[in-house]
Amino acid sequence: MAAGASLQPGTIMQIGSNTVAQTAAYALKNANAAVLSASERISTGLRVNRASDDPVGMMVANRIKTQFSSVVKAMDNVYQGVAMTEIVDSSLSSIVDVLANMRQTAVAAQSSTAASTDIAGYQNAMDAYVEQIDTLVGNAVWNGSSLMTSSSSTVNIQAGANTADVISIGLTKTNTTTLFGSYLSSGTLTISSTTAAATAVNGIDAALNTVNAYQSYMGAMANVMTSQSDALTNLNLNYSKAYGNIMNADMAQETVKLASAQIQRDAATAMLSQGNSMNKELVNYLLKSVTN
Repeated sequence: MAAGASLQPGTIMQIGSNTVAQTAAYALKNANAAVLSASERISTGLRVNRASDDPVGMMVANRIKTQFSSVVKAMDNVYQGVAMTEIVDSSLSSIVDVLANMRQTAVAAQSSTAASTDIAGYQNAMDAYVEQIDTLVGNAVWNGSSLMTSSSSTVNIQAGANTADVISIGLTKTNTTTLFGSYLSSGTLTISSTTAAATAVNGIDAALNTVNAYQSYMGAMANVMTSQSDALTNLNLNYSKAYGNIMNADMAQETVKLASAQIQRDAATAMLSQGNSMNKELVNYLLKSVTN
C-alpha cells in the first residue's frame, strides 16, 4: 500500500488473520499432495499403491490376483497331465511296433514249410518280444509311480481355479498278462506248431485292439487337456488385463497431472509470498499513519 494512500469506504483492515496467505497455503498443501501422488504413481507404475488410494479397487484386485495365481498353477497341472498322457502314448506306440514284429513272426511260424530250426528261432524272437513289452510298460513312470503296470486307477488333474474344475484320466494296466490273457503259456506266446502260431496271431490281434483303444483314449484326453490349457491361457490373459486396469497407472495421464500440480504449486507459493507481503504493507501503512 503506497504512502499517503487513503482507504476506500468499507475497507476492512485485518492483521490478526491473513486469509489470502491461508488460502494460498491450503492450495500449496493440496498441490504438494498432488505432486507427491503423481510422482509416486509414475515411479512405481501403479495407480493403487495402498488401499486408501482405491479401497474398492484394491478389494477387487486382490480377488483377481488370487484367481490369477490359481489359474497359473492350474495351467502347470494341465501341462503335467499332458506330459503324463504323452508318456503312456509313446509307450503304447512302441508296443504297437513290437506287436507288429510279433505278428510277423507268428505268421512266419504258421507256414508248414518252416524248418524246425527256424521254428526255434521264431520262438526265441517271440519270447524276446513278450519280454520287451513288459520292459516298455515298466518304463512308463511319472513321479515315481508306474502308469501301466499297476491296477487300473484314476488320476485327477486339477485343471482350474475352482474345486469342480477336474479332469479325470483313467489308467489301465497294460502288461503282457492283461494284453494276452489266456493266450499266454508259461509267460510267453507259443508258436511251436502251425496251430499254436495261428492261435498266437489271434492273441496278438486282440492285444493290438486293446492297445489301439487305450492309445486313442489317451490321445483324446491329451486333446481335452490341451483345449483346457488354451482356455486357461485366455483366462489368464483376461485376469491380467483386469488386474492391470485397476492397479496400473496411466503414465500419460499421471504425467499431465504432475505437470499441472507443479504449476499449481508454483502459483500457490507465489500467492503465499504475496499474501504475506500484503500484510506487511498494511502494517507499514498503519505505523506510518501513527507516526505522522
